[in-house]
Amino acid sequence: MIAFLVLIGSVAVYGQDHGHHHNHSCTHVNNQHVLAKQVVINIVADMDKDGDGIVELPEVNAEFISRYDPDKDGKVPEDDFVKQWHQRYHDDGDFVGYLFHHFDKDDDENLTANDLAALAKTLDTDGNGQVSVAEFQSFMINLYVNCVPSKYSHGP
Repeated sequence: MIAFLVLIGSVAVYGQDHGHHHNHSCTHVNNQHVLAKQVVINIVADMDKDGDGIVELPEVNAEFISRYDPDKDGKVPEDDFVKQWHQRYHDDGDFVGYLFHHFDKDDDENLTANDLAALAKTLDTDGNGQVSVAEFQSFMINLYVNCVPSKYSHGP
């Protein structure tokens, strides 16, 4: 009987269908209690390799496509993104799923260079053709702190 209950509990926790339901939590939980602002600083440090204050698309692609893409096909599925982000920044997987759906602009369940290029266009708030560290940080802090809904989230 105990084995049956453990099996049912495992299926309930690990067998959840994340498919296209997009029911992720937008509440920031970090397993090492790192505050949102520090996580964002760490993300920027990982991306802006040359320290020029510009979040350049090749830098973003190198960080989030090349590093997170296990089979090197140019596509990062949500599960791989969540796993890699969690290992790197220690944010809770449910929250990382929420982030993923803000990055996956075409909602094909894969993060690609095209998604990041589309995201960069929306982040360039001053229209100068570049995403500054300040623009990127503002976007990320907004996601981390304000529970920004995506068309797939169900709010806070």
